[in-house]
This record gives sequence, C-alpha cells and structure tokens, in this order.
Amino acid sequence: MKYVLFSSLQMKNLFCKKIAACLCMKSPSSPAVEPRLISTKNRYVGIADNGSTHPLYDDLTPSCPISNADSMKKLLEEIRDLLKTQVENVEEHSYKADKEDELKHDWMLAAAVIDRICAITFTVVFIVGTLFFFIVFATHP
Repeated sequence: MKYVLFSSLQMKNLFCKKIAACLCMKSPSSPAVEPRLISTKNRYVGIADNGSTHPLYDDLTPSCPISNADSMKKLLEEIRDLLKTQVENVEEHSYKADKEDELKHDWMLAAAVIDRICAITFTVVFIVGTLFFFIVFATHP
C-alpha cells in the first residue's frame, strides 16, 4: 500500500510539474490546500451576574428563581456545543471539498499532458509516414 501511494505521488509530480513544464503548460498555480485551523478558544456564552444591567440578561436578575437560571445556563451551553460541532462540521466539509478540487485539478492537468504528448506523437508519425510514402512512390517507377 505504501509503495502504491509513493509511486502515485511520484507520477503526480512527474506529470503535473516536470513534463507539464517541458510542454509549456501551466502547472497548478494554487498551493496545496492547508487544513483550516479550528479555533480552540472557548466560545463560552455566559450568563450575566446578579449585578449586571445588560438588556439581554434582564430576565435573569435575582427575581428569577435560581433553578430557572441554571436550566437556561444549561440550555445555552448545549446550544453553544451544538453550534461548535456545526461549525467544525462545515469547516471539515469545506476542507474536504478543497482537497477534492485540488485532486481533480491535478488529474485534469495530467490528462492534458498525456493528451499533448499523444498529439505531438501523432503529428510526428503522420508527417514522417506521409514523407516516407511520397519518397517511396517518387523514387520507384
């Protein structure tokens, strides 16, 4: 398995960089896609203290029962955790899509390199064959 992966990377390097440069084809201009860094900061959505006057937390003043504030705190923590996992899933999906696009571009470039090699080979064989055909018929009576 390791050998197959290593040889496919060698073929990719050969077709996408070396042969493409020899045939005056553009190599991939975009650098390899780097994985996005997922923020490890704690995105804590806090609940205001008893002395806070923030308008969003007016309902959580001491007039609310303590159990209600605790349940709201737990709900906010669950919402925060759900949002974190959603953001991580979206970032992971985006990273995978970027990698797939890069791989697709590399294969398209390799196919274009092979296509150009075949076109050059066909042209050379056709011209040499045509010249040989005319020379043979021109020299024999």
